Amino acid sequence: MKGLFRTSFFLSFFSLSFALSQAAVAGTAVADFYRSHRIESFKLESNADLKVHNFGEYQLAEIFIPAGESNVTVHDLRIKGLAIEAYKKITTPRTLVVVGGGFFGYNSNGKETPIGLTREDNVRKVALMPWSHGGVVTSDGKGTLRIFPAESANQGGRWPYALQSKPIIILNGKVDVAKNLRDANFNRVAVGTTAEGDILIVGLFHGFGQAATLVKFSEIYKRIADRRSLKILRALAMDGGAGAQIHIPSVDMSFGDT
Repeated sequence: MKGLFRTSFFLSFFSLSFALSQAAVAGTAVADFYRSHRIESFKLESNADLKVHNFGEYQLAEIFIPAGESNVTVHDLRIKGLAIEAYKKITTPRTLVVVGGGFFGYNSNGKETPIGLTREDNVRKVALMPWSHGGVVTSDGKGTLRIFPAESANQGGRWPYALQSKPIIILNGKVDVAKNLRDANFNRVAVGTTAEGDILIVGLFHGFGQAATLVKFSEIYKRIADRRSLKILRALAMDGGAGAQIHIPSVDMSFGDT
């Protein structure tokens, strides 16, 4: 990284403070998405492209990056505050897109602490968690991106860049999550790859942060992939809620809780 490559796609790991918001009617994201709606298209560098969908109370960003056209790096930020200010610390003229990811929990002393494998420039910043599901998105920082499932998550320790998250929402082109009682409406972001190495990033956002359940979001993700004739090998959900973030500096656009 460090300006050596033409374009870069960052997965950033940081924390934003959570606040209560007033209630809003949610849960119609899929129905609204399937209806005719306004779509804005933007050409990005390195043959990548951005489509911004506006439908009902929702906004969706889909970014397609062809195989070999980006160098993925992970940045352990741990910054609370304005998202745009956090991203400025890692944004360069070559930055293509920044995606928020990673999880925070609490240690035995009640202190907020990051959880899940995080590797930056061959340095392990956070240890691997023994989760039974989810996976690790990894990169060599030179154009190769892979997502390992939970059963192979320890492979992430062999890569210069790695970020553990959960769950995997698309597996071999099919939705791989099921409805459960804890699946609530939140803003969502996921990163997926094809067997050839193409990257599809999708983020769904709502004004009050109540975009969709994981199941509904996964259905939308699959619909977008199908429209692009992409068979996604694996798509890994990043952080949801206030941590769901996408920033695209070249078009001065940011999505998610500010």
